[in-house]
Amino acid sequence: MRIDVITLFPEMFEGPLRESIIGRARERGLLILGLHDLREYATDRHHVVDDAPYGGGAGMVLKVEPIAAALRDVKREGARVILLSPQGRVFTQEVARELAVSTSGFVLVCGRYEGFDERVRSLVDDEISIGDYVLTGGELAAMVVIDAVCRLVPGVIEAASLEHESHTSGLLEYPQYTRPPEFGGMRVPDVLLSGDHKAIAQWRESEARKRTRDRRPDLEGARPDAAELAGDYASGVGSYRLARKYGLSPATVRARLRAAGVALRPARQAARGPSAEDVARLHASGIGVREMARRFGVSHVTILNRLKRTQKS
Repeated sequence: MRIDVITLFPEMFEGPLRESIIGRARERGLLILGLHDLREYATDRHHVVDDAPYGGGAGMVLKVEPIAAALRDVKREGARVILLSPQGRVFTQEVARELAVSTSGFVLVCGRYEGFDERVRSLVDDEISIGDYVLTGGELAAMVVIDAVCRLVPGVIEAASLEHESHTSGLLEYPQYTRPPEFGGMRVPDVLLSGDHKAIAQWRESEARKRTRDRRPDLEGARPDAAELAGDYASGVGSYRLARKYGLSPATVRARLRAAGVALRPARQAARGPSAEDVARLHASGIGVREMARRFGVSHVTILNRLKRTQKS
């Protein structure tokens, strides 16, 4: 894997990327890292790469000409050019896997100051952000991308170590323990000491799903499978409570149960969720339809119908 970085501060990379796993990958030739100082591509004697923005405003903007010259010199055939920008698509494990299989590698362009001349975007293939916040420059973001991608390159880390990590299968990783078996009154779960590999695997799967639902209900792995839904429903838990538990609408829960061949219990006659008056009052206070649906464990259609009822009257 070859990664080139265009930056105003190439010296920032040598410390972090000379250590640990990434450092060893570079020593073994599994990662080739090219660091290119953007100032070397400026044409004036002072090596100026930024200028004041047209239209006024605070700060300075990186000029398009030095970046274009750097890309002409650095970019290899087939290599993708990626701009590190808070406006880019959010970097995820899936994006890391996508970049790790690139045989031609890629070029990272790091921003500074108030950003880039907009015409720089015509020179790149992709824009990536490591999160919804702003850094002083793209160098730290580039290091995050390099680290996450390179550890997936074959040979950098033992393949078995990558199988059950957080985000590998849409789940957060299960809890891990090591010696001593007890610390501060907290014991290692008995199942991990049992030697029963099947029971351990089941425990880890269950704990990974539980942790994902508690901490990251937005992840794909937080969604229950049909057997899990059917088991909860058979134990007497209703579709509205299941909807609240799993972050689904009651209609979706019932549809999945039917698809699994589960015979649904007759619906209760009592009205579910808030009254029409409650809906109208909350809506007037600025709370949205979907937020109310989430709070009361009903579908957004139910909220809309009750809101329409008050408007008609």
